[in-house]
Amino acid sequence: MNKYKNWYNQITSNGKKYREPGLERHHIIPRSLGGNDDVENITFITPRAHFVCHWLLIKIHPAGEEHWKMLNALRMMRAENPNQKRYNTKITSRVYAKLKEEYALLQSEKVKGENNPMFGDKFYRTEEGKLKQSQAIKCVKNPAKRPEVGQKISESKLGKKREPFSQEWRDKLSQAGSGENNSRYGVEVSAETRKKIGDKIRGRVQTEEEKARRGAANKGKVKPKKLCPHCQQHIAVNTYARWHGDRCRTLQDK
Repeated sequence: MNKYKNWYNQITSNGKKYREPGLERHHIIPRSLGGNDDVENITFITPRAHFVCHWLLIKIHPAGEEHWKMLNALRMMRAENPNQKRYNTKITSRVYAKLKEEYALLQSEKVKGENNPMFGDKFYRTEEGKLKQSQAIKCVKNPAKRPEVGQKISESKLGKKREPFSQEWRDKLSQAGSGENNSRYGVEVSAETRKKIGDKIRGRVQTEEEKARRGAANKGKVKPKKLCPHCQQHIAVNTYARWHGDRCRTLQDK
């Protein structure tokens, strides 16, 4: 019996003698190694001792599948979330790095070659397989994007009107995307790119259905206008900056 096994047996044996608040339940023979939930295989130890036991199990099983399983068990014991922080035990950066490197190496070996669940499966190399993978990535299987489900979602929202955004919210959104915060800030568009964009827009043809939809959406809406100080015309705000203000033709004619 090596020293690690001896230390492990001492800790687990002492755990059977005491039952105090704050102790944790530990399987003497881990379930991943064939242990069961019988009373003889259960001991109650402190959180620190529990952590040490799993560390010793790595030493007791220095190779093979058992070593990988014990590495994974210790790695999971350090996992934390906002609602749970089990262990205050400090683990040095070097020990942690060594454990992570060893786990990554063993994990890589486990899924290499014939051990890979996709080994020998030539389906995903075909055009049909590639298409299936592409659709999975694009969330075609997402229930929310299926036509029948999407119809139910739209029907559930029919007749409901969203609360208008407050002016404070609008101002914050505007400031967040203005000036240097704008993702296009400082980007110069070449004349060639401008021409390509213009040609694409000029060549766009809207269907009658699209025209009717846009017309119905804008029907009854009052478009805000702005007075141009040069030509004294009230101009729609969406075209004002392009043709009026400092670019007003009245200024050019003077």
